[in-house]
Amino acid sequence: MNGSGIAAVITAGVIAVLFILMILKGKRDRNSDIQKKIRNSWGSELPRLYSAEQISHIRRYSDSLDTREGAPAFCVIDEITAGDTALDEVYGTVSRTFSAPGDEVLYAWLRHPLTDPEAVRKRIALEDFFAENAAAREEAGRILCGCGRLRKASFYGALASLEEARSIGRGKYLLLSAVTVLTFLMLLVRPVVFAVLAAPVLFIDFRVHLGMKKVIGESLAGFQAVLRLVQAAREMGAMPYPEMTEETEKLRRAAAAFSSFRRGSFLVMTAGSVGSGFSDAVLEYANMLFHADLIRYDAMLAAYRTHEKEAEELFAVLGSVDAAISAASYKASGRLFTRPVFTDGTAAVFRAEELYHPLLNAPVPNSVDTEREVLLTGSNASGKSTFLKSVALSAILAQSIGIVPARSYEAPCFAVFSSMALSDNLAGGESYFVVEIRSLKRIWDAAQSGGQPVLAVIDEVLRGTNTVERIASSAQILKALDRRNVLIFAATHDIELSYLLEECYTNMHFEEHIEDGDVRFDYRLRTGRASSGNAVRLIGAAGFGPEITEAAERMAKHFNETGEWRF
Repeated sequence: MNGSGIAAVITAGVIAVLFILMILKGKRDRNSDIQKKIRNSWGSELPRLYSAEQISHIRRYSDSLDTREGAPAFCVIDEITAGDTALDEVYGTVSRTFSAPGDEVLYAWLRHPLTDPEAVRKRIALEDFFAENAAAREEAGRILCGCGRLRKASFYGALASLEEARSIGRGKYLLLSAVTVLTFLMLLVRPVVFAVLAAPVLFIDFRVHLGMKKVIGESLAGFQAVLRLVQAAREMGAMPYPEMTEETEKLRRAAAAFSSFRRGSFLVMTAGSVGSGFSDAVLEYANMLFHADLIRYDAMLAAYRTHEKEAEELFAVLGSVDAAISAASYKASGRLFTRPVFTDGTAAVFRAEELYHPLLNAPVPNSVDTEREVLLTGSNASGKSTFLKSVALSAILAQSIGIVPARSYEAPCFAVFSSMALSDNLAGGESYFVVEIRSLKRIWDAAQSGGQPVLAVIDEVLRGTNTVERIASSAQILKALDRRNVLIFAATHDIELSYLLEECYTNMHFEEHIEDGDVRFDYRLRTGRASSGNAVRLIGAAGFGPEITEAAERMAKHFNETGEWRF
């Protein structure tokens, strides 16, 4: 070997040593940052803000559950109810997850509340374990951080993409890799030849690799996701905590199925889809030169397709551990929370003490104890809608993460529905009234099924039609929903309904006070119907003169006495 060759070898050795030192330092720095992140996130009160695009990726796993049989059984929170309760925003307040599987499983929990009390209790037991054992949750958190998050993609979606992936062969990539290796060897023995060949060879390598990455990039992301899951499962499967026995056994069993998949796959784990850091970036460029990911592609695809169920189990178990830690952290955030007590049987009851809306910074809590349907009356902005949302959210949170924003909570496991913030369906050519009818019909269908107890919150029944037909139709629908396995919380401005339905609905109300010409609300739930005349008083308080308010009072009095309107 001549002098230039020796110099090249020495230079390469020095670069390799520096590269290894940089990797080790980067790993130490990342571990230190991860440890700080885990500790600082515990009990944090700062909500996470998710864009619509992020939510569309996060919900991919949740959407896949909608058509499955629940095991354990669950109900599905539909789009209307999720929108009415701002469930995506609630998810942001609960989420303190460390990984994409945790993000997606926690979201699925909220959109699929359990209907088996025992299954909820199992989740609560895992949450309580992590709340009481800082060492276990920090170790699990560190492992989960290793799963990473995909760049602008769903982790579960990356796994699902492998179901339709196609084979690409490996012969031409082996040939290209061999040519590249020979070209670099020329640097040691024939530098001039290297100088001539390097540019065209590298151009072809990069062009071919980038072209194929566009074709199979999603599948490669799926491979990398599986490898992250397997590595995390191997580490978490070794955690020595009896409280996690069920989870660790599942992880060890499922991870063992991927021994052939993992063989030689370390070169595939690059920054192109999962993870970050200098070493990942170097591996990505190495793959552009030597095509190791493309060469391994077909073998890994075949190995994966024999163990798809195990991959999904890894995703679900790791995500559930992450979601449990997140829920425990949410409960430790310092606000008033309670664990739910689930009643037996199918009778629909609802008991909550100091219930409040979890998205409000300074909520006014209210208590309710009822085995009958509830009809709420009161003026706008008095608190009716917020209370209805609090009722629905309490059931969803109770059955998904076992945490309720209240001092106490007792109810069965419900199928939860709402019909509140509806709007015209312009794309479908449906008026507001038609949309509202369809919304109420789905509640009626659930009540007719006679299965899981139904909890439904309804705001302003049939507001999209005239007064006479609204009151008549609303009275009949609400009366028909008075069933043993159904609990309705409905709000209305039609005081007539509070009289028509008083035999089957408990009347409750919110009210306002006028002080110094200003309207004030205390947001306190009270028994009985709202007093009449509130609207006219509010008009007066807003500054309209007595010529309007007194005339309005006369018109209202005349209608109440005669049933006729007259100026």
